Amino acid sequence: MTTTSSAGGGKRPDLAAKLNAEIDCEDLAERLGLVRPGGSSGNFRSPHHPDKAPSVSVYLPDGGGLKRWKDWSTGEGGGPVDMLMWASGLDFPDAVKELASMYGISVPAPAGVAPQQRREPTLAEWIGEKCMAAAKGDQKELLLNYLCGKEPGQRHLSLKVVEEGIKRGTIGLNTWTKPGAEPGEQGYGGLAAAFLVRSRLDRQVVGVDMRYIDPEANGGQKTQSQGEKVGAPWVLDWKRLASASTVVVVESAINALSVDSCELPGTVGLAVRGTQTIDGGDWSFLRGKQVLLGFDNDHKPLEQGPNKGFCPGPLAAWRMHEILTGLDISCLLLDQEKWMHGEEPINDLNDYLQLRGVDGLKAALKLLEEGAIPGLATRHYRAGKPRLWLPTHDFHAYGKYRVEPDFTRAIKAVERDDEGNEKVSYADISGFRIAAVSRVQIASPTSTMTGDDDNAPRTVFALSVQVARHGPVLQRRVVDDEKLHNQDVWKKLGPIYAPTSFARLVNVWERASSIGAREAINFVGLAWRDGRPVVNEGPDCFFTDARQQCPYSDLVFPSGTLEQAREVLVQFQRTFKDNAAMIPLVWGLGAHLKAFLGFWPHFVMQAEKGTGKSTLVKRLERAIAMVMSSRQSLQTEFRQLTSVSYTSHPVGWGEMSANKQDIINKAIHNLQECYQYEHTRRGAELIDYLLCAPVLLAGEDVPVQSLQGKVVRSELTLARRGPEMPQDLPVFPVKQWLQFLTKQDKARVRRLHEDMVKQLTDSCVATTADSGAQRMVHNYAAVAAAWHLLCEFAGIPLHQGGFVGSVVAEMNAHIKESVSDRQPWAWITDKLLSEIAQRNFRYPFDFDTIDDIPVLCVRTSHVMAHISTTPTLREFWDGLPVKSDRIYKKALHAAGVLMEGRDGQPLSVERTIGNARVSNMVAMPLSALAQFGLHAVVPKKYDAGAGPSGDDGGPVGPFDA
Repeated sequence: MTTTSSAGGGKRPDLAAKLNAEIDCEDLAERLGLVRPGGSSGNFRSPHHPDKAPSVSVYLPDGGGLKRWKDWSTGEGGGPVDMLMWASGLDFPDAVKELASMYGISVPAPAGVAPQQRREPTLAEWIGEKCMAAAKGDQKELLLNYLCGKEPGQRHLSLKVVEEGIKRGTIGLNTWTKPGAEPGEQGYGGLAAAFLVRSRLDRQVVGVDMRYIDPEANGGQKTQSQGEKVGAPWVLDWKRLASASTVVVVESAINALSVDSCELPGTVGLAVRGTQTIDGGDWSFLRGKQVLLGFDNDHKPLEQGPNKGFCPGPLAAWRMHEILTGLDISCLLLDQEKWMHGEEPINDLNDYLQLRGVDGLKAALKLLEEGAIPGLATRHYRAGKPRLWLPTHDFHAYGKYRVEPDFTRAIKAVERDDEGNEKVSYADISGFRIAAVSRVQIASPTSTMTGDDDNAPRTVFALSVQVARHGPVLQRRVVDDEKLHNQDVWKKLGPIYAPTSFARLVNVWERASSIGAREAINFVGLAWRDGRPVVNEGPDCFFTDARQQCPYSDLVFPSGTLEQAREVLVQFQRTFKDNAAMIPLVWGLGAHLKAFLGFWPHFVMQAEKGTGKSTLVKRLERAIAMVMSSRQSLQTEFRQLTSVSYTSHPVGWGEMSANKQDIINKAIHNLQECYQYEHTRRGAELIDYLLCAPVLLAGEDVPVQSLQGKVVRSELTLARRGPEMPQDLPVFPVKQWLQFLTKQDKARVRRLHEDMVKQLTDSCVATTADSGAQRMVHNYAAVAAAWHLLCEFAGIPLHQGGFVGSVVAEMNAHIKESVSDRQPWAWITDKLLSEIAQRNFRYPFDFDTIDDIPVLCVRTSHVMAHISTTPTLREFWDGLPVKSDRIYKKALHAAGVLMEGRDGQPLSVERTIGNARVSNMVAMPLSALAQFGLHAVVPKKYDAGAGPSGDDGGPVGPFDA
């Protein structure tokens, strides 16, 4: 146990290092009240278990310094922070804060971040503080008697568990009463067990549930809640839940504590805090856990409303099962058939604990429903409507199937012995359990990207199974209608021992395809579903071939706090001057704005040798969970296509310049389509691909000449390099960032982008007549708009680090340096000048002067004909977006590199070249070409008609000596 292993990143590890360097473990042990029977030279006793001999020693490490500690009975040890965590059970962040408070050591703010104003506590936080203080005060015994007592009306909970909750600040005592009110009045208040709901990410109090010890004093009201409810479940200790293998989901905190009181290994209770809080919550943190549902065993159906006839407890359990199964979380229901006390049903787990004790509740938690369809019993025993209605013939077949969490069998025969006891024999059906066969309607790519009404949805079926080799993580396969009964598909998931019986089970499951039926989108990132922006992760998608269709098919976006977001932004801003590292981070996070803007530029990261480009790219990968593909993995067009499909989360391509030109041309074509989006189908089975991912192109020389209008860039130099980022830098909370974006209005984001376009245009070195430069302004304005939203999200000032100024400087440098690179006519003309210099241009041309201005005279049709028919220029021709001499001539004229006649049209030139009269040529002033970096090599003597091998002398041009 060490502080480095406990650190979660950000400023806390820096503070922990300071505490470990300044605090002596011996002094801390005395402050914590550890018993030391042997006096100042002896060991301390462990507070966690009885010691025959004191087992905790404090010693000087090799090399001197401050004393450290070790518990020789368990092997735990470390520095002061570890000691406080070990002694008090606090989490790492809380232990650091508590230790700093004990010794009066201030908490340092991250470098470069303006101090945050202390906010006023919320009502829930204020109530929580009062309740925690009361639970540790004089009235603590009243709370313990109510929760742990064995008398009628008391809750029979474990004293150890309740004490732990008080220590961790999740159980408190409410003592508030309404001023001027009398006992018995509605809202009077009074003593109540308070259950403090803490955020999973930062442990802040977000809600408080109260259960009154004397409800009659409160006017008959048993419970009350404050703060958030949806998406804010209660758990005794989030740290325990993170390490647990089984989570029992219940309705109330009392029932969750009943689960914890059983002290089953690896099992914790989690309360959803009411049946109305299930929808809208984020339950993805339960991935990898085996979830058991123990909702109230209600037997009284609802008498009105849309759910009339259903019992509320089972109905909530069924809905929770649908949600968790859709997240690929194994979810089973506790078998409540025998939850009876005489003729009356036992309502919940705490009632069961009171009636049957801990051993009885332990047995109940191990007894799961055996029916193949969760929530649908093999025989009717519950009041209210069933989850699913099956025709008689299907219900008869369904009744013989029995499931374990990862196995399916069927009743083979039922025999009775002489004493009348039943003996059931089973036949194995399959080596896995069918968790769901769900009908899913997939939105079309256009609707996904734009939010428009969907006119072409597609229906598929999601097969979810639980197999032994993957534990509680459900395996999902998506199939079309005709493959639903194809057992070859099922056999890829696990063995089928009885094909006929298994086919009958699948036929029954067809009736249950409405369970988990949903409208979905195949997209990872921020996209549109039903006209609303939503955050869609890899497990939310239903790809028929996930590994090929999306590079992020398994991605769950990293989560965190705003403090971590600010720390990541600060460190990226510090590591290179002029925001050279910050610009790619903002670009990567802002890539999800494509859902609002309709486009997003690619990013070119060029660097001098040895500046740390690879290190920065790795840090960027880790910070935002980005995938970086090597050039070896992008050797075919298909591999490139699979790396940019169905996501707006950025991907990286490394060292594309090292590939063959054919590969580069295909890559550039794919990148052109990804600037916005393009839907395509490939392969014999016509698998769908949606090309839309923004790409980070990293290397020393990135070949993107034809993409200058669709990229932004940042250059890393030795002069710009600053301090290296810390190794324990936290990841950026991408999930919270995307959830923040879903709350933005599309029109507002577009207006923000337009404002940035105006601001950057005012500072642009190019004129508004330069259409290529204007597109680049729009690209850099998108990054600036992302910065504004990031500042709003993280709560940092817009002027921090001079980010917008750095974006403007990078934009202007990019525009000036790419004045020729972003114009196809310039690429063609550059190739023409190269061919002339090599004496490979086989068509007539002439260097001459017109009005004392040196010009190159040539036919545009001859230029295009030469490029299209020359074998060595085939790859160059294939990559050209312009292949018509008419468009080429028009672009030359628009760029101002053609001499004009009096009518303002290109001047038509006629010259005698090689004993032939050549008309309809254009004249390109060499000085105008030079402004675009195009420089002609004028031969001293040449024969334009005979070509490079001519020897007749030919006409001597005006440039000859």
